[in-house]
Amino acid sequence: MRLKKKGCASLLIAGCAFLLLLLVAPCQSQAQESVITPYENRAQERMSESNEVQTLADLPGNIHVGPLRIHPSVSVTEAYTSNIFKEEHHAKGSWITSTTPGIVLQLPIQRHFFQVDYHADIIESERFHHQYDATSNFVNSGLNLDFNRLNILAGNNWKSDSTPPQNINDIRKTYLENHAYCDVSYRLADRYMVTGFYRNTNRQFDDHRSPWDPTVDPQWDNYMENDMGVDLFYRFMPLTSVLFEYGYTHRNQTDRGLPDTDRDFDAQRYWLGFKWEPTAKIVGTIKGGYYQRNYAGGSTSQDWSGVAMEGDLQYKLTSYDTFSLNAFRKPLETSVNENQTHGFAPGLYGTYYISSGGILAYTHKFTYKISGILNASYYNDNYQETGTLGKRRIDNRVAAGASAFYRIQDWLALKLGYQFTNCESNAELESYRESLFFGTLSFTF
Repeated sequence: MRLKKKGCASLLIAGCAFLLLLLVAPCQSQAQESVITPYENRAQERMSESNEVQTLADLPGNIHVGPLRIHPSVSVTEAYTSNIFKEEHHAKGSWITSTTPGIVLQLPIQRHFFQVDYHADIIESERFHHQYDATSNFVNSGLNLDFNRLNILAGNNWKSDSTPPQNINDIRKTYLENHAYCDVSYRLADRYMVTGFYRNTNRQFDDHRSPWDPTVDPQWDNYMENDMGVDLFYRFMPLTSVLFEYGYTHRNQTDRGLPDTDRDFDAQRYWLGFKWEPTAKIVGTIKGGYYQRNYAGGSTSQDWSGVAMEGDLQYKLTSYDTFSLNAFRKPLETSVNENQTHGFAPGLYGTYYISSGGILAYTHKFTYKISGILNASYYNDNYQETGTLGKRRIDNRVAAGASAFYRIQDWLALKLGYQFTNCESNAELESYRESLFFGTLSFTF
């Protein structure tokens, strides 16, 4: 049936109003003036991953081998946390040193661009070396092929990482993860563009078990996930486009025949959103709409459907003042290993939870070299199943911080800051408070 023009306009207005409501509802690639404090990378996993390749202007330095540009870097962070294990009672403080060496290789080929980035995170604690110390490695590659109307962006992100210990008797659980992606975009006309995308994520834990409960196998959390779909863009203003996204996700979780380990699911999403071009005063994308997740037959997990969204926006108020917002609402999986207590089977908190939240930051440039950053964040984790706990867990986490950034030279920067986090939970021993003081000195050549 053909809709009348008036009906189409009404649908568009309703969609705009819906997205604005998502912005005010409760609800990060590493920049030199990032508002994220050290050791917040776990929270960043909630945000949508960025697959953008850095441009030549993103990094300083002038090391060339023919057309190849080489950017070695190293940063050192010294931090003090008042609650290293994020415990409700008997919090334990410690100094933590994090050293991050790395190198970026950039190769422009006419209109095309190739980049490889390697870096390591070497974390050492003043106390609890056996439980907390770790070395992680990351290799990211990206290829951007620009054929005028046709653009292909493909790459791979690999890492050898670990999950932090939950208490003094626990240890880190190490894993390998590979995330491959490909986006193919084609401009149909001056105002229309269609993008097909594909993501494959594979995470594999090793069998190094915690002495806290050696009956729990970290490999219960192994999974493979495929995500694919299409985005349709319509540019109705010079720098603003409306988008429609359809996405399909299939996740295959390792099933060892134990309670709550059969977690395979298929999910679909139908989202409406907006995208602002990088030259606009407001930059970024916000999108949201209907999300449906169906678990495999025979699974004890409950299907879920509802509203989900993602937003990553930056608003440049003046040449000195910038606001940024990262927000989301989506279902996330619980960890089979972490959601258990000593002597109990997995599944203490159920299979998944609805996580809503975001971080709002304000940056003011006092001079070209000196900036101040204020940030506040809120996260609500609403667990959808009672599990063996006997009730639905609900967490509310609020954080606020301030930091100062000093660009000593184009290749040398210093950042000092403080972050306070308060988590309130109705589940025993899951509430905590933490004060974090940190300083980072970074070199990029």
